[in-house]
Amino acid sequence: MYSLEGAKVGQEQGGQIEVSLDWAGAPSEVQSSGPAFHARTYLIDRALRELQPRRLLDIGCGRGYVTAIAARHARQIIATDLAPDALEATNALLQDHPDARTFVANVLDGDWGEGTGEAGTPFDVVLLSEVLEHLDDDLAALAACQRLLSPGGCLLLTVPGNPALWTRWDDLAGHKRRYTRQELVSKLEGSGFRVRSLVNWGFPLTGWLAIRGARMRARRVEEQNPDGEVPSGLRRVLPLASIGFKIAARIEPWFSFLDRGVGYVVVAEPAGGRALV
Repeated sequence: MYSLEGAKVGQEQGGQIEVSLDWAGAPSEVQSSGPAFHARTYLIDRALRELQPRRLLDIGCGRGYVTAIAARHARQIIATDLAPDALEATNALLQDHPDARTFVANVLDGDWGEGTGEAGTPFDVVLLSEVLEHLDDDLAALAACQRLLSPGGCLLLTVPGNPALWTRWDDLAGHKRRYTRQELVSKLEGSGFRVRSLVNWGFPLTGWLAIRGARMRARRVEEQNPDGEVPSGLRRVLPLASIGFKIAARIEPWFSFLDRGVGYVVVAEPAGGRALV
């Protein structure tokens, strides 16, 4: 979920008001109580529990909610983002980790910034969570991720799925696409990866709730609702509902083969490794 604080309203065109959001530091603190967050991070946590990376790179970490979960499994974690205020929030969540660092950097373009000392140093896992769909050239980004991996390393990727589920929120969030399973696998393979595991999350419950929530948030943003993108009453209820979301997140992977969810969590390795899908 994202903050309404940065919402900007453009000039009225054709009877409609174009709205965009300032995404610096997004998503908002409400995200960690939502159904989509629990569904995705359960799968991320499960994958990293198996991979147990020594060095992990989280690209586009935002406020660090997913980074903090990944940090449970990595001896060293590097988090990067383009927004300095996002990294301040990430630093706060990682303060108890023995070896965690954050950088304002565009590593997918090879830009680590000055003095980081990380350029050319490979990682056991590269985490790209809800980032790829924002990029104009997703194939170039996937190729860049492969170059960042050590021998035997893996890409851990999450993206929204099913183009038929496109909402106004995707527009506001700056999404370029929602992926089909076929497109995602094809692009990974075209970038030199082999898919080790691919899980379609969100069916039958958390995805339905996530899409309904996206439509609500888009409507409230466009209306410039003074109470924010999420009603205050719902904000109070979400932490209580999180127990149910956690249970659903553990059951829903059983239905992944139906491909009726709203997003994908993928573990992929450079071609030549063992394919599990």
